[in-house]
Order: sequence, then structure tokens, then C-alpha cells
Amino acid sequence: MKTPRAATPLAALAALLAGALPFAVGTTAWPEIVTPAWFVTQGVRLYDGIFFPHTPLLILLTALLGGTLGFSAGVLRAIPALALAASGVLLVLGTRRRGASLTGPVAGLFAGVPFLVLLTVYAEGPALWPEPMLAPLALAGVLLLEHFERGGKARVLFAAGLAFGTGILVKQTFAWCAFGAFLWLVLGRPRRGRKAALFGAAVALPYGVFAVAWGLAFRTLAHLRWTLVLPVFSRHSGEIAAPPGSGDLFEAVWLFLPFAAFALLSRRLGARRFRSPAALAALGCAGMAWPRWGLLHLATMTALSALMASRACLVAAVVVRRASRASRSRASTILTAVLAAGVALLLVFLGVGVLGAGPLALDRVGSPVHFWDDSTTRAAVREVQGRVARGGTMLVFGAPHQTLYPLTGTLSPGGFYVNPSFWYYLNKDGIDARLVAAMRASPGLPILFREPVVDADRIRETAVYAFVKSETHEDGRAGEAHWRVVPAGSR
Repeated sequence: MKTPRAATPLAALAALLAGALPFAVGTTAWPEIVTPAWFVTQGVRLYDGIFFPHTPLLILLTALLGGTLGFSAGVLRAIPALALAASGVLLVLGTRRRGASLTGPVAGLFAGVPFLVLLTVYAEGPALWPEPMLAPLALAGVLLLEHFERGGKARVLFAAGLAFGTGILVKQTFAWCAFGAFLWLVLGRPRRGRKAALFGAAVALPYGVFAVAWGLAFRTLAHLRWTLVLPVFSRHSGEIAAPPGSGDLFEAVWLFLPFAAFALLSRRLGARRFRSPAALAALGCAGMAWPRWGLLHLATMTALSALMASRACLVAAVVVRRASRASRSRASTILTAVLAAGVALLLVFLGVGVLGAGPLALDRVGSPVHFWDDSTTRAAVREVQGRVARGGTMLVFGAPHQTLYPLTGTLSPGGFYVNPSFWYYLNKDGIDARLVAAMRASPGLPILFREPVVDADRIRETAVYAFVKSETHEDGRAGEAHWRVVPAGSR
């Protein structure tokens, strides 16, 4: 895409400002990503020995950086910072007017990046989790499709498909966003079947390469079972389902306001509107909140929302200037009403961001990495270090947090890893019985245990819970948790 050279320093500044957010405010290092990454660096293989139903790209990236640079708060902040920096650059490149004008990049920097920061905090970030990492891929895919709309080049369309397909290797539900873009291709213009097929093939290619290459390299089909069969073709989605309430849906509406504002303001221009897949891709992102609701699962669309907000600001300046010169007529009155509605939506979006997410961001300035170096986790680390030597084996069951394994350099029994608090993993492939057998074979195994709170009834039905409660003995308190030990002779 043609961008004035003078926009380069603006893009660099956008990357710096957006990428600084995880270092300036509290970041969440979700154990579901960090702990599997740690076990990867210890030689345990995903899907055969690490049981988790997400595609591997973010876990492997975390393992690469953690194994190379060390698992530290700085590294865990840097990974979401990379995604935010990429989004900042794309906002500068994607907010533009005709020709070599710098008006668009300036709007991307001074409107798009602040909106991105507010949207990120609003959507429960910054966080080391798949959806926030997908935001720049969604934005890149949309911008490439817009570039295709201008030039019609097949290679650009293929690159757009690869962007969406790469996102599916971060999390499978990104396919919803790709589906929105696919609908834009199919429904927008006649005779696009061949191009839609090319786009679909590009989207499917990264997962196809992963499916074949991983299987050949490790002689396994476990990766297909855990990343395709279980999430898509089994009852697993029903097991983890957590549908939204009316209040949750009301909160989510804010993320979509810039799309409505831009649509209304663009109508006031009176010129032929340029077709963009942004709105349909964003609607597709809403599908990522299924089956387990949470604003964090909508974080994929934060960069798209920031792009439309900065574009809406750009268009608003133009239409307000034109409206002041327009003659009074019935048609102009209607268009003025449309303009007023668009500006009102934009102001509501700005107000909710500043008054809602703004104070939350300020409250979190200087905060630690949650699940990593917050006070609760630090206390748990001291407890473990007093009991288990680095390189030793233990089981963390319901206690804070699964990140205790990488923080203390310890391993789980049996040479594999599953979070025993997730009953919907234990009931797959005999993992429940396998973990019990591993504990029985480990006399003296220390277990940091806390009674379940979430899904307590289902967890208490597992063989792991029954073994811990009936065949181990208590050996001291550890805050809200306590230590239990597998007795000698438990074999």
C-alpha cells in the first residue's frame, strides 16, 4: 500500500507508544499459555504430553522467547507488546486519505493509538492470551483485502488469506473472523467465486501445513485430536460453555460503535463509498466469544475498532466542514441529521473510553504481572521453594497458580502436564486415570492443594480429586491452600 515516506517516523512512534502499554500497566500472563510453554522447554511435547486444545503458535512463541531469554516478567510483557506495536504501525498505515497526504497517518497516531490503548484495557488487557495477539493479524488481513479491492491482484488476496490462516494457528476460533472476510468476498461483487476459493485456500494453508508437518515430524495424530476433533467435533464446547448475560452484551456494544459512526459519516460525504471488509470481519470476531463469554475473547477486534474510530474522526472533520457550506434543503437537512448521529456515536465512544477504560488504565499504572509477580503468586512461590527443590516434581491442584511450575523450575508427575482443575481435560483420553497412576508411582510427592471453587461438583467427581482427598495426607498449611503428600507404599 502506498504510504508517504514521512509517515515512517509516525509509524515508529506509534509502535513505541502502543508497545509501551504492557510495561506501563498491569499485564496478565495467563497460566494456560505460560505453563505449557514452560513444559515445552523441558522437552514435553504439545498434545502428546501437554494436554491443551489450542493451536500451537502462541505457546511455541512463548516457549522460544522464554527458553532463550528466560521466563521473566519482562518477557511476558514483551509478547503482548509486540502485538500492540504491530497494531500501532498498521493503524498509521491504514488511516489515510488520497495521495501522499499525512493527514491520515497523523490521525492514526493521535486518534487510533489512544483508542487502541483504551480498547485494550477495556477488553481485559494487555494480556498474554491468544485474542489480543490476534488483533494485528485481523487488522493486517482487512488492510490487505482493502488493497485487493483497489488493485484486484491475486497475490494480495492470497497474502490476506495467509494473515487470517496464521491467526488460526494462534487460536482456532479466529476462523470466525476469516469467515466474515470470506462473506465480504462472496456477497460483495458478482463473479468472485474463483477469488473466494483462492482466499479460502490461503486461509486453510497454515493449519494444513501444521497438520501434515507436525504429524510427519512426531509421527502422531494427537495434534489433530486436540486442535480439531475435540474443539469442533465433540461435546467439549458444551462442557466449557459460559453464555453471556444481557449486561455482558451491553458492554460489548461499545466495541462496535466506531463502525456505526463511520458508516453514518461516510454517507454524508455523498461520494461512492469504498468497500471494506472491516465491519464483517469485526462481526466475525464476535463469534470468538463462543462458547465461553468474556470481553477478553473480543480483544481480537480492538485494532479494527481503533482503525474505524480514527477513520471516523478523519471523515467527521471533512463532513463538518462541508456541512457548514451546504445550502439549506430537505436533502441537506436529512444528511445533517445523519452527520449529527454519526458524530454523537463517535462522542459516546470517546466518552466511554475516557471515562470507563481511562481510570482503569490509570489505576493499573505500575502494577505487576498478574499470575506471575503479584503478591499472591510471590507468596506461593516462597511456599514451594521451601518444600521442593528446583528441578523437582510436585502437583499444583487448585492453588495459585499453575505458573508456579515455571516460577520454581519444577515439573508435574508422570512426565506430562494437565491442569487438574480442568475436569473437561481430565475426562479425555484416560488422562484422569493416567494422572492418578503417576501420583501413586511417586511416593513422597508434594501436592499444593486447595478445594475447588469453580466447577466444584464436577472436579469432585474426578479420580484425581478422590485420590488426593482419600489416599494422601495433609502436611501443613500454605495460605488458603495446604500441602498434601503421597505416602510411601501407595503403589
